[in-house]
Amino acid sequence: MTNSPVEVAVIPVAGRGTRWLPITRTVAKELLPVWRRTSASYALEEAIKAGCKEIIFVIGPEKSDVFGHFLRFDSSDLSAEFQDHSYGKLHDEVKLMACVQDKPRGLGDAVLCAQALVGNRNFAVLLPDEVLMQNGTALLCKRVPSILLMEVDYEQRRQYGMVKAEPYSDAVLRLVDLVEKPEPSLAPSSLAVTGRYCLSPVIFDYLKTQSPGKNDEIQLTDALRRFSAEHELYGIVYEGTRHDVGQPLGLLTASIEFALRDPDSSQQVRRACEELLRRVEQKPNYEY
Repeated sequence: MTNSPVEVAVIPVAGRGTRWLPITRTVAKELLPVWRRTSASYALEEAIKAGCKEIIFVIGPEKSDVFGHFLRFDSSDLSAEFQDHSYGKLHDEVKLMACVQDKPRGLGDAVLCAQALVGNRNFAVLLPDEVLMQNGTALLCKRVPSILLMEVDYEQRRQYGMVKAEPYSDAVLRLVDLVEKPEPSLAPSSLAVTGRYCLSPVIFDYLKTQSPGKNDEIQLTDALRRFSAEHELYGIVYEGTRHDVGQPLGLLTASIEFALRDPDSSQQVRRACEELLRRVEQKPNYEY
């Protein structure tokens, strides 16, 4: 395990967004609004707060709009809006890049697509479907290799990569085993993998030889399981609030929470929510 800086971040945005059809026929799910920003912008800001100087978007053949959302003229020119209040202030030295995943072959394949740009450096992976409430602090740890973990309910275990872990040091676990989306009764624990990873470039060797797994895709969890059998792999449990904005209810609740925490609008939003609840209770059978 090293504590060397992680200055490169990979943000996969090549998914087809099937849970959002038919909206995602024309709009990428990563550009759907979470209150006043896009979901992809939260992952980008988080990476920058953690000290990443290079951000690599893994896009699909028809998803250049996600990358272009953060650009004005070319890949080295951040838009004025992005530097403005809409997304927070970014340092001039942050470099945005993109590579293409030509077919949706899973998260592991998406990460492998970034190898040429990552090179022989430690790097972070941030999934924009996962919006984590930061409270002003960076969530990405400096330990490499490591994964951010969270406790999940029994029935939710089939939705995540699940881990078996043992104590290592204060706030750090050593990962013994990983299983991708098991049946709840077969999950090795209640700890699930979130969409935050700090990895060494050695993982590319495992991704290159990884056979398709769940959903006939190259799963990053499967490659990490093989990696952990030969190398140390660590986990840090996240105890804050997480929103899965890759699905409608998660995006709605995330938007409401961010709106309620926005000092410029919290009171108006609170009143609007109270009025909506009153209206629905008065006319519960309204058709739309």
